[in-house]
Amino acid sequence: MKKQEIIQKLPDGIFSRQQILHAAQSVEPSFKDTQLRYLIGTLRNSKLIVRIGRNQYKKAEKEPNKSIFTGAYSDTALHVIGYMKEHFPLLSYRVWELSWLNEFFNHLIAHNHIFLEVEKDGCDFVFSALTEKFPGKVLLKATVKEMMLYGTDDGIIITRLVTEAPRSDSAKYQVPLEKLIVDLFANKNLMLSKADYPFAIELMFSKYRIDQVTMLRYARRRNKANEVVRLLQDYPHLFISITT
Repeated sequence: MKKQEIIQKLPDGIFSRQQILHAAQSVEPSFKDTQLRYLIGTLRNSKLIVRIGRNQYKKAEKEPNKSIFTGAYSDTALHVIGYMKEHFPLLSYRVWELSWLNEFFNHLIAHNHIFLEVEKDGCDFVFSALTEKFPGKVLLKATVKEMMLYGTDDGIIITRLVTEAPRSDSAKYQVPLEKLIVDLFANKNLMLSKADYPFAIELMFSKYRIDQVTMLRYARRRNKANEVVRLLQDYPHLFISITT
């Protein structure tokens, strides 16, 4: 398959699977519909195209050079992760820290919280175990009031993991930016100023590569798709093309 010739046949803007098929057939008339999935995988793996949304692709050289966000864990969070790996290896969980958002928000977050999201049936077991390992630092499904009264710096907040919550490719517990964006709207315990959201989210999209499909799928799981889309539609210059 002549990949570069196919790329040259594609438009410089956003294109669909059908347009990729037509480009391939114009280069090789014998190309079949059944080969399309393999071709798209090959073009993506070769970094010739990138997916930016549902049935939406762009040429890679036209996409700004963006990296994948990977939050850096504190020592306490690493201890939590190590404990989970050793004692609860079969549980699904995610770990992220409030301090990660300091990269994006104008008003810096003074006190860090470590969010440990655990699959539904494991929350109570994990809470009981971690309260012995980290006495005085663990809260279970805490309300805002409880966090203000009993929360500590680098405190561990255990919550239920939403099914199908995104995770990073690097580790099963690592939280990607697609999830963090939605959690800004869905997590009532963050105590952040929503006035900072537009600037913060614009910076996220400008600096890092974000999979819209993954983000919106999770937003629908959290019943926050409309809120997320409403904000993002104000920034068409970031190549955001939202389909709900």
